[in-house]
Amino acid sequence: MASSKRKVTDSVFSTSPPRAGMLFCALAIGSMYPLEAGAQSIANEDLLLRGITDDDGLSDAERRRLLRAADRIADDTRRGENEGPALDTTVIIDPAQPVQSAGTVNPRAEPVANQINRQDDADPFAPVGIRVGTFILRPTVTQQIAHETEDDGTSHVSRTYSRTVLETEIESNWSRHQLNIGAEQVLDKTISGNGAEDPSTSVNADLRLDLSSLTTADLSVDYEFGREDQTDPNAISGAVAQAEVHTFAAAASLSHLFGSWRGTATIDGGRSRYGDAELSDGTLVSLSDRDQDNYTVTLRAGLETGSAYTPFVQGSFGQIIYDNTVDASGFARNSNTYALRTGVTADFGEKLTGEFAVGYALRDIDDSRLEPIQAVTVNGFATWSPHRGTDVLMGVSTSLEDSTTANESGSVYYAATAEVTHQLRSNVTASLSGLLGWRDYVGSTPNQTIVGAGAGFTWWLNRYFAIDGGATYEKTLNDGGLDNDEFFVGLGVKMQR
Repeated sequence: MASSKRKVTDSVFSTSPPRAGMLFCALAIGSMYPLEAGAQSIANEDLLLRGITDDDGLSDAERRRLLRAADRIADDTRRGENEGPALDTTVIIDPAQPVQSAGTVNPRAEPVANQINRQDDADPFAPVGIRVGTFILRPTVTQQIAHETEDDGTSHVSRTYSRTVLETEIESNWSRHQLNIGAEQVLDKTISGNGAEDPSTSVNADLRLDLSSLTTADLSVDYEFGREDQTDPNAISGAVAQAEVHTFAAAASLSHLFGSWRGTATIDGGRSRYGDAELSDGTLVSLSDRDQDNYTVTLRAGLETGSAYTPFVQGSFGQIIYDNTVDASGFARNSNTYALRTGVTADFGEKLTGEFAVGYALRDIDDSRLEPIQAVTVNGFATWSPHRGTDVLMGVSTSLEDSTTANESGSVYYAATAEVTHQLRSNVTASLSGLLGWRDYVGSTPNQTIVGAGAGFTWWLNRYFAIDGGATYEKTLNDGGLDNDEFFVGLGVKMQR
């Protein structure tokens, strides 16, 4: 037939025996004997349910639906004879077609790779880390073969050594608050040449507490171990190995937003312990008279202007208290330090962030024979990204330094540093650095000028393994004295997780 729909009346008078036999009997008997037709339909349905009737190509559900329709027709015919004209008994009996639309039709299955919107990593060679509970652990190991030389005008030291750097960073993954822990251990083993080995250790932890939307607190602790540098103003002249130094520090700060003003109060303290220096003849020189404790309280107020700039003013007071009230030269070197500065911070997002401040600092030493150490201070830092893949770090600082030389108060040290890191390729990064410093002594000691430069590279072979190398050069110029030259070069491998 042209249409897929079939009516009950057409089906009944069809000449096709498989489809008409059962229905014809049901309808004919129903018209003559309504009660018997109902019973017969039940019997037929029972036969269908048991699978006794012939297979006419219809499903069991369709067969049952046809029988129920026949029963209704028989009932309607009987009622029509008694009550009035017969009702239209035309019933559509075709199997129901599935209702489908563009929104309900199941789409064709696609490969999973085509269904996921993948995005490239911002840094495909950044460490992935190891999840430990609610923390991310990022270990790094660097192994180099290095060579260094040092010439102070009177002696020359040169050695080749193995340098191993073990680094670990632990970062919390909390919804609130933040904890960062970092540790570094440098192992130094001389292979050939002369010169003292220079191992070092550093551990630091910083906890930020988000007390409210307006108040935050920071707690930090630090520990450092290393050997005093040969060019340090308090280094022992002629020593083959300078003293080992242990430095402990802790700080706590509280910051709160008062309307447009943000106030911050910080208190920090530390302790420095010095070991013995070794002379060329094996004699040990104790430097325990330099052991000290230090404390500082700082108050800062900044005005939130709603722009990228935040002006601020900061004041601080500190004390240095030595274990020995009088040092080996007979001077009382305990002191009080006062400092005041004003400046501005800038935050332009990833493009440029930084801070710059100028001020004045004074260190008043207990011994009246020693002049105060005072200076105009310049401090600041900036992180600048001129374009993608290039980062520039710049900094200026001013620090007051104590002296252990008789009749010398100390010095003021100004330093400016810069480092440029550029991504030559997606897996190759190169860096250049520079240093310019000036140490101004209070007293008769000649001033010093320090210049330095460095270069390095990292070539990642994959996300976990790289070739790493670098070189640095530093020269100390002493007014009216001998200069000091230091050179370092190292090449090795770096592994991270």
